[in-house]
Amino acid sequence: SETEKRVLAKGLKFAITPDQTPVDDYIVATELVCKDLPASEANELRCEVVRILSDGPKPKSNITKEEITALKNLSKEKSIVILPADKGSCTVVMDQEEYSSKVNVMLSDERTYKKLKKDPSENTKKQLIRKLTSLKEQEKITDSQYKYLYPTTNNVPRLYCTPKIYKQDNPLCPIVDYSGSANYNLGRSLADLLNPLMGQTEHHLQNSKDLKKKLEDVQLQEGEILISHDIVSLFTNVPIQESLNVIRSRLEQDDTLKDRTRLSVDDILDLLEFVCDSTYF
Repeated sequence: SETEKRVLAKGLKFAITPDQTPVDDYIVATELVCKDLPASEANELRCEVVRILSDGPKPKSNITKEEITALKNLSKEKSIVILPADKGSCTVVMDQEEYSSKVNVMLSDERTYKKLKKDPSENTKKQLIRKLTSLKEQEKITDSQYKYLYPTTNNVPRLYCTPKIYKQDNPLCPIVDYSGSANYNLGRSLADLLNPLMGQTEHHLQNSKDLKKKLEDVQLQEGEILISHDIVSLFTNVPIQESLNVIRSRLEQDDTLKDRTRLSVDDILDLLEFVCDSTYF
């Protein structure tokens, strides 16, 4: 319907005003801040937050009643799937059967994907705990780092796909959501640890503006043309061992590594290899 189109056009990042003020969320957030404040300031902040929440008006809805009904109808419609586009902020509505068919065709590529006989989550969790316990005993990670990296949840990573609407036949881009999985916090920490090494090469491009700037001084000679190479399935084709070798070389040349972590280069590479070899969904 036109109302359904209108509400979808707001985009998938549009936040709908809640029916009531989320008091519990504000109290939890306030307590997190109060932990780092002196007792007197913490009590003053608590009182002020309670006063604002008590006196505050009921949130005013930012969508109409018709749009609320449209959202409920869309959520019940099983013949379609609503997705973000691979690039840009577009919202895509796909036929559910077409979406499922494209996903199954993609997963049938045995060079890229392998069907597992059982869920490896529990084994992955046990391996990670052993590695973390060893590092803690060697005092290579602090108690707080150990608690942060320790897998308290064990969600199975989930795959979903976003359509590439700028390409012919709208192929799908696979994305694996690792939130809540055993390796999620470890992966984030390793990414933060390696982040200072990025951009240290002449081949690095920051974004499309950076590319435009670099091309401004390029003069094409007669008979020359500019071409663009498109990498198919980039992440599933990254050679892990070669990548680890490059990372080892960069880490060994990094004079600031000891300022960021107590882990040795071997420790970091061991954890990286563990994460890279534990990708499943």
